[in-house]
Amino acid sequence: MKKLLIIAAAMLIGLQANAQLRADGGFMHAMESFKWNDSSADGFSLDGAYLGAKYNISLYNLVEGLSVEPGANLSLLFGKEHLAILPYNISEIGINIPVHARYTYEITNDFSIYGLFGPTLQYGLDLRAKDGNNSYRLYGDNNTGVSRNPFNLYLGLAAGIEVAQMIHVNVGFDFGLLNMSTTSRLGINRNQLKIGVGYIF
Repeated sequence: MKKLLIIAAAMLIGLQANAQLRADGGFMHAMESFKWNDSSADGFSLDGAYLGAKYNISLYNLVEGLSVEPGANLSLLFGKEHLAILPYNISEIGINIPVHARYTYEITNDFSIYGLFGPTLQYGLDLRAKDGNNSYRLYGDNNTGVSRNPFNLYLGLAAGIEVAQMIHVNVGFDFGLLNMSTTSRLGINRNQLKIGVGYIF
């Protein structure tokens, strides 16, 4: 047991030695599609931003250029839902936990290109629809006839560049895997486009 603890501690120290903290944030464009009784319906889009941090943990001892990037960020999205006669103003606050595999190809000492692939778990903290002076929370039993699941799971792809081992920029797309609706016969799917920039500490 003592040997196992020593090995685990050594592995943790090794991971920390090979990890880089990266602050990142950027623009988000979320696209929602609806299905009512298995028939497609027009959806709507939300725009906003995200801000957070992630760790880049090197796996170069296994494959040159390979690493894994777990992280967390807070997202804010806003938009208008035009399905009703009187449009609703939508606002959302969410926590996102991405865990991406990253492959980096170094072109010069100060310039690299990279690709990202992996899942992102999202938990919505608050989602509201406002109609004039009325505000409706869309998570849980809200007596509106339309309720949503605060959880979503995405599978994402991204590509980017890294400059001077300090600044990185990327563009990515997340494919939503879960139905965000808890209302019978209504399906809501969301995909996201992201443009991000970050700083490596």
